[in-house]
Amino acid sequence: MKSPSTTPDPPACPRWCDRADCARRGRHQSRARHVETARAEAYVIDLSLTQSTHPAGEPLLLLTGVDDATVATLTLSLAQGAVLRYRLAALLDVAKIVSNQRRWS
Repeated sequence: MKSPSTTPDPPACPRWCDRADCARRGRHQSRARHVETARAEAYVIDLSLTQSTHPAGEPLLLLTGVDDATVATLTLSLAQGAVLRYRLAALLDVAKIVSNQRRWS
């Protein structure tokens, strides 16, 4: 009779995980979503999801900004991300971009 294993099964990956070396990293990570525009910007910005491999881990949003010399990462809860989504939409609506000339009114 085989004795029960004392090592836990590896954590199941969330559907959004890139499944690349989660155990070594200690977290699940999605592929980065690049925030690209049609022009040169001061910062290169990426968004991704991350989650600890601990069973109690919750998904978080990572917003990473890079300029010539600095990398900064902001970690947000999904609740903060949801509120940020609506706040950004409201601010962009207030700015009213003129679509045919890409100028701000």
